[in-house]
Amino acid sequence: MCEDTMKLFQRLLVAPAALGLMAPVAANADTSAFTSTTSLSGSAFFTTGSVSDGGTADNQEEMYMQYAYGLDLDSSFTGEDILHVGIEAGNASGPLANMDSAIEDGDGLSVASMFYAFPVGDLSVTVGPKLLQDDVLAATTSAYSDTFRLGSMPYSQAGEEEGPGLAVSWSNDNGVVASASFISVGGSSSTTGINSDDADDVSTFTLGYNGEGFGGGLVIASNDGEGGTTGYDTFGAGIYYTPESIPATFSIAYDTTDPETGADQTDLFFGVDYEVGPGILSAAYNTTDVDGNDDLDSTGFEVSYSYALNDNVTITPGFFTVEDTGAGDDDSGVVVETAFSF
Repeated sequence: MCEDTMKLFQRLLVAPAALGLMAPVAANADTSAFTSTTSLSGSAFFTTGSVSDGGTADNQEEMYMQYAYGLDLDSSFTGEDILHVGIEAGNASGPLANMDSAIEDGDGLSVASMFYAFPVGDLSVTVGPKLLQDDVLAATTSAYSDTFRLGSMPYSQAGEEEGPGLAVSWSNDNGVVASASFISVGGSSSTTGINSDDADDVSTFTLGYNGEGFGGGLVIASNDGEGGTTGYDTFGAGIYYTPESIPATFSIAYDTTDPETGADQTDLFFGVDYEVGPGILSAAYNTTDVDGNDDLDSTGFEVSYSYALNDNVTITPGFFTVEDTGAGDDDSGVVVETAFSF
């Protein structure tokens, strides 16, 4: 971290009043009062592991350690709105860069997302200069923890695009939810613009049901590919179930992508979270099929156990394997991850 950034961060820590962490402050004593409440939360991950056959050259098998660090600043001005700023840093690389916690931005703190959400009648509207494709997804397609290596919906909820965006979400008392979002990847550039002929624009739509003990949803995403990247259309669906008889959650998700160039791909995912003793035992399996090319097909399996040392520190040891059905090398990893929340 550079010296100027360190000094700035130290000032923020020793001067919480500047962040609004103390009593609400009137914006202008001569006019109607404007109050603001800001909360600062964050997380840090220490990830240590070794992955056999971790690369095509079989030279990434050593045990190594990486970190991920994130800050979330959330401000409310009316009690019903929220201004969100996400800041992160991380030095993920190699095969452990595929961990769910991994951040590859480098050691310097950077803004990962920034948006403002507010209600309009029964709707929640989100707008911002840096919105991620998966920031606003009303439908829940899986209740699996998704905190280790494998995850559901790798295409429809990839969250890879970012830029100026607008999203709307809706829900009713019966558990029905829906959302729609539009993000212009090149919208922060004056030479590209928002929704222009030279911009990659991605639209995402969700519809779901969040019930007592079970639910599911549908997700459709589309990138027009006009900014030079490969456009695509995706469709995903998933359901989850939490029985009353046992402390477990079962999730099944199906996701598919149809790119403008290249082969179609499908992913089928199964995940289980089960309370065992003081922690959560998690296991997941997925299979990925690439149309017309068996060498690119793969299957994955993971098992992990998350144990909370206290309210703010959780240790998760686990094992995963990703098996290529073609000529590629299989990846098998043993990982211990320590998560700090504050």
